[in-house]
Amino acid sequence: MSTIENLALRGGQTLRPDHSWDDAPLHVAAGLISDAATAGPWLDTSDCLVLPGIVDFHGDAFERQIMPRPKVSFPLDVALLDTDRQLAANGITTALHGITHSWEGGLRGRDTAEGLFAAFDTLRPRLQVDHRVHLRFECHNVEGEDDAQRWLQSGRVSLLAFNEHIDAMRKRTHKLQEYADRAATDIAGFQARMEAAAARSNEVPGVIDRLAQKARALNIPMASHDDHSIAMRDAFQQRGCHISEFPLTREVAEHARANHSPVVCGAPNVLRGGSHIGAPSAATLAAEGLCSILASDYYYPAPLHAAFKLAAQGLLPFAQAWALVSHNPAQALALRDRGHIATGQRADLLVVDALDATLPRLVATLAAGRIVYLAEGARLHG
Repeated sequence: MSTIENLALRGGQTLRPDHSWDDAPLHVAAGLISDAATAGPWLDTSDCLVLPGIVDFHGDAFERQIMPRPKVSFPLDVALLDTDRQLAANGITTALHGITHSWEGGLRGRDTAEGLFAAFDTLRPRLQVDHRVHLRFECHNVEGEDDAQRWLQSGRVSLLAFNEHIDAMRKRTHKLQEYADRAATDIAGFQARMEAAAARSNEVPGVIDRLAQKARALNIPMASHDDHSIAMRDAFQQRGCHISEFPLTREVAEHARANHSPVVCGAPNVLRGGSHIGAPSAATLAAEGLCSILASDYYYPAPLHAAFKLAAQGLLPFAQAWALVSHNPAQALALRDRGHIATGQRADLLVVDALDATLPRLVATLAAGRIVYLAEGARLHG
């Protein structure tokens, strides 16, 4: 929205890395937070909080822009530009898009993944926030290993996650039509693909080993998805896969914490008051120190509102709650230039009107110092 090189934010309360609040003006120069006063326009942040931008560890809501209804698809560039606007309007300044590489085909198949990589390459100059790829590799997608190896080597993947959904899909017979529609086939065709993938189970451990080895060599962080047992968590931990994403039991979350592994939970789980699939309460895990990261998962407004809800309910001090959506995911992803407000960091900043802490209102989003969202009534001077 704005190409202003220098900008000041005046009048608000800025959250600092030591969890204190500072009412001094905040200065931005050339996309970074500056310790020197800058000449130029200033944004009135009176009665507002100035917070680090949200680093969204895992989000796949973009799929709804691609396929808003079963069997109805739209061009990837149109979908991603709309997603970019949604991210900016929800305070997400760094988005890791969960691009699934599955045996399913269709929306989560090879062709869509290739198209998304190409679309991001083409659109990057037009995108307002920082878009990155979270490659969700379905472990039984044995034929997809070469593609995944190539994408990892290309430098376009910021996170590799190992997913395994065959057993769950077999149990959810009521969702077979949904899965088939997403895969652009019929139920019989989907079941045939699923059983063909399952038949190669003996090859899966080798695929996981080789992909994990590649990710380690390239210093790409890794996560295991839907850890259902301590044994599963340990098997991935031993491969250098240190992040537990959406553990399915409290015991797994406790075990991950004991091994100093970041634990990722869904922000919608907090916002809705529980999991829609029977997973542990993310709010409870966060309050007990068993959840270190909240992700948008399937709903982009969730991280901002979930952090405020945890604080409003007295489950966590606000600074700790906000770290779940900013500093902690940035650290887990080795993004050292963002996630907190300090001199020399990327000027990824949010201005939030929190007079009603139960329904905070985003006033402005800055991504690398550029104003990418400005609510009606916000005052930019000069």
